[in-house]
Order: sequence, then C-alpha cells, then structure tokens
Amino acid sequence: MRKLLFLLVIMMAAGGILGLLMRQDSGYVLIAFNGVTIETSFWVLLAAMIVTLFVMSWIKRILFITLRPSNSIAKVTGNLAQKRASRNTIRGLLELVGGNWHRAEKLLTNSADRVPYPLINYIGAAYAASEQEEHERSKSLLRSAHKSTPEAEFAIGFAQSQLQIKQEHYEGALASLLRLHKLKPKHRQVVKMLVSVYTKLKDWDALLALTPTLKKDGIFDEDNMLELERNAFLALLDKIKFRNKLGQNSKELVAEVESLWNKLDTLSQDDRMRQLYAQTLIHFGDDTKAEHFIRQSLNQKWSEKLVYEYANIQQGNVKKRLTNCEGWLKKEPASANLYLVAGRLSQTMMLWGKAKDYYEQALSLDGQSEALAELSRLLDAMGDSKASQNLMMINLNQASNQLKPLPLPSPH
Repeated sequence: MRKLLFLLVIMMAAGGILGLLMRQDSGYVLIAFNGVTIETSFWVLLAAMIVTLFVMSWIKRILFITLRPSNSIAKVTGNLAQKRASRNTIRGLLELVGGNWHRAEKLLTNSADRVPYPLINYIGAAYAASEQEEHERSKSLLRSAHKSTPEAEFAIGFAQSQLQIKQEHYEGALASLLRLHKLKPKHRQVVKMLVSVYTKLKDWDALLALTPTLKKDGIFDEDNMLELERNAFLALLDKIKFRNKLGQNSKELVAEVESLWNKLDTLSQDDRMRQLYAQTLIHFGDDTKAEHFIRQSLNQKWSEKLVYEYANIQQGNVKKRLTNCEGWLKKEPASANLYLVAGRLSQTMMLWGKAKDYYEQALSLDGQSEALAELSRLLDAMGDSKASQNLMMINLNQASNQLKPLPLPSPH
C-alpha cells in the first residue's frame, strides 16, 4: 500500500512538472521530406513516438507467436498445466488429511508428472493407497518416488517403514529402519520406531542394546523407559528360568541375571521389580547376593514388598540380619512387614518371647498380616492353646467378612 501511494505521488509530481513545461513552451517541430511538410509541437511529437514504440512492441510479439506458434503455445499451455497440477496437488494433500483416500490418491498421482517436485505426490499417494489396503500399489508408488527423486532415500525409506509397521510387516520394517538408522543414527523418530518393532518381534537383546541411546538422548521419559525395561526384564527372566529348568548351572544364571539387572538401572525405581530380582536370587540359591542386594536397596529406598523377602533367605548370619531389622525399625516404626520379618528371624533363633512381641506389633499395624497365623502357631507350641484358638477365630472371622453375600440354608 505504501509503495502504491509513493508511486502515485511520483506520477502526480511528474505530471505536474510536465504540464508546467508544456504551458511555458509547447515547442515547434518542422519535418520536410520530398515535398511533404509536417508541422507540430514538440510534446505532440514526443507522445506520438511513445505510442509508436508501444505499438511496435506488440506487433513484434504477435509476429513472434505467429512465426513460431508451436513453442509459444506449448509454453503457455505448459504453464497452465503446471498451475493446474499444483492446484490438484494441494487439493490431493487436503483430501489426504481429510481421510478421503481414493480421491487423494487420484489427485496426487495424476498431477505428479506436472509438478516440479513429484516426490511429495508419490509419497502422499502411497499413504493413501496403503489406507485402502492396496499394498502392492503403495509399493509401486514408493518406487516411482525413488525414481523421480533418487537423492531422497531417507524420506522414502522413512515413509516405507511407517507403512510396513502399519501393515504389520515387522521384519521388512526392521530392515528399512536399520538402513535409516545407519544413515542417521541420532534420528529420534527412527529410534522410537526401532523400539516398537523390536518389541513386536520380541527381540529383547536388540532392545537392550538400544537402551543406552534412549537414556543418553532422552528419547523416552522416565515412565516410558521404566515400562520398556520392565517388559524386557520379565521376558528375559522367563527365558533364564526356563534354562534353569533344563538343568543349566545356577551360578551361570545368577551371573546373567545380575548383569541384566545392572544394565536396566531404571528398574531400581520399581518396588515390584526389586522384589522380583531378590526372589530370583533366592530361587537360584545365591542367598549371599540376595541379602546384600536387599540390605543395600532398603538403605537407599524403603520398600514394604522388598523387606518381606528378607525373611526368606535361608543361609547366612541370622543374628546379623535380625540386628539389621532392629536398626530399620528405628527408621520405619510403622512397617508391619518389618515386624513380621523380625518375628520370623527371632523365632529362627528360638527367641520365643521376642518373636511373640514382634508378631503382636505387626498385627497392631495390620490385622491382615501373616503375623496372625505365625503368632497362633507359636502360642500353640508354647502351650497357650486358648490364645492360639482365639487368634484362629479372629482369622476365621476376618476371612468370613470378606465372603460375598450368598444365600444359605435355614437351620431346622
């Protein structure tokens, strides 16, 4: 707008100056040739010359088109076709976004040969064909994309891998993604897609190899990383336990489990996984490592689930473990499971009175604790059958309170 106003001001100024000059002196021009005389003013002659040049320019253009019609018309026609193809490309992309797959594919495919960059058309049409379950046609369109723009290998490969995942062709998707990963190792979306494909293929070892990259580059947040490592740990642990059933040496399996746990350091945030790791060490008979892990882990972060496993360790110094429990009680006086474990360790050492006290403390904190059955059994063995029976009745009543309301026969 400012440019237009400026141009108008300049033209008005020029017109004003020109009018002033014309009023001051119109000038005089005489042209005589072969007995013909032309008299006119200078300004009229100037205007006539300008009009003549303008007319000659148009005559030249018309003659050019007339003498070389094929090239000129082809150029005009080509420009019109290219503009139409560009409009159809835009319409095709809008149809693609709107979910009109058939219309999108048709518009994008038909206009691909007329636009400067057909790659976009072919890739968009391939997506549209895939959504119509026309997988072979989708592959053909991607080949056309590569033929039109060979240098766009990464973009075409990325589109191909996305379509392969959607079609659940995970082996093919893995091959495509590995090529892309080699081209751009730090491409975040490629790494995410690799994680997805490895998970679908249950290739947990390959997934483990990716975890350092995932953590270093912050590709997943803590919750997603924990879920990923949890799934990998559970799957690999099942394989290790199966090999144990086949008779493989327990010490070798313990070393493998320990190495696996150390790689998946996010699992230390999950109480259930900590408990499972401790249970696995105990199951494979390595009580020393189990005790060390539980003690160190509880000193860093308390867990009701993990402390429960402390009483399941069979080997080692029971007195030392009881001392550890009594030390923890000073920091965790509201832990029912810790009192239960202390009671069991005291009973292992035949400290009946101390065991009874700990069981009672556990029950005061949690009426559903296993301490109820432990205390009942201990009291019965100590000769206090009545107290033992009372506890058993409490246990029975608690169980009865959890029963669903069902019809019962009427007493006769």
